Amino acid sequence: MEFSDNKPIYRQIVDYAYNLIIEGAWVPGERIPSVRELSADMGVNTRTVLKAMDDLQANGIIEPRRGMGFLLAADAAGKVTHARRREFFDVTIPAICAEMTRLGISADEVAERLVQAMAADKEILK
Repeated sequence: MEFSDNKPIYRQIVDYAYNLIIEGAWVPGERIPSVRELSADMGVNTRTVLKAMDDLQANGIIEPRRGMGFLLAADAAGKVTHARRREFFDVTIPAICAEMTRLGISADEVAERLVQAMAADKEILK
C-alpha cells in the first residue's frame, strides 16, 4: 500500500478498511486480518495498525473476540457509509467550495458538470 503525506498513516489504514468493507471484501461476522498480518502486508509498524484498529473498534466497526482477533460488526457497512457521508459533507464539500472560489467557478457550472458526469456513469453501468 502506498501512503500519502496529507493524512496520518493510521487514518489511511482506516480508509483502506472502509473501502474493503464497502466493497464486501470483509464480511460481517467474519474475522478480519490480524494487526500483525496487516502490518506485514502494508509494511508499517504494528503500533500504527493497532491505532487504526482502535479507531475502528471505537466506532463499532470491528469487535474483539477472545482467541479469534477482530470480527467485522454486523452493521459495519452502514456505519462506514454514514461516516463517509459525514466526511463528504463536512470536509470534502467545504474544500471543494474553497477551491471553486479560488478558481472563480460558479455553483451552476459545477451542477452542470455533475449532471453530465452522472449521466456518463449511468451509461457505463448499463
